[in-house]
Amino acid sequence: MKITSRRCRTVALLLVALIAGNAWARDDEYQRLLDRFNQVATDPVLASHAPTAMDRARIALASLKEARRADREHWVYVTERRIDAARASAEAEVMEAKQSQLQRENDRLQLALARRDAELARAELERQRLQAQIRAEEAENARRDAEAARSEGAQAVEAARAETQQAKKMAAAQARAAALAKKEAELEASLAGKTPPTKDKGKGKPAAGGKKP
Repeated sequence: MKITSRRCRTVALLLVALIAGNAWARDDEYQRLLDRFNQVATDPVLASHAPTAMDRARIALASLKEARRADREHWVYVTERRIDAARASAEAEVMEAKQSQLQRENDRLQLALARRDAELARAELERQRLQAQIRAEEAENARRDAEAARSEGAQAVEAARAETQQAKKMAAAQARAAALAKKEAELEASLAGKTPPTKDKGKGKPAAGGKKP
């Protein structure tokens, strides 16, 4: 009877040890997966991403902790897959966010380049406009100078012509004045009783050796 009781106690101790060992194994497996989950959940970059996948991993951990021995292997597998999925989803979202940020930065850079090119084009257009205006003003000034030169030339020709005509008029006036002065002198001499010399000197003289009547 004593031997039987001793054996019962031994078997009971073995059962307790086995149960404790199984419980320790279950706690160790759960802790391993919990640490893996916490690596994602506490990551400063990944923690705020993939909230649905993270919740599924938490549910799997809770189910693993409460799972019976027969279901434990299944929940270990499910929990591992869900933790992996949560990490992959979070990393994918981080990568997508970085790509979106890079795309936005690229868009801003392209916009800045486009604005700079447009500003340069406007500056070039303004420069060309000013140059065209300067060339137009220079052409207008040249045209006016040419017109002024032509006008001055025409005026010079007209002045020369007028001077020639004036000289002719003065010569004619001088000739007339001289003729009138001569005529005036002849009239004054006639009035004074002086006979002006005749043009035919031989008229009125008797011929040499001729008879008087």
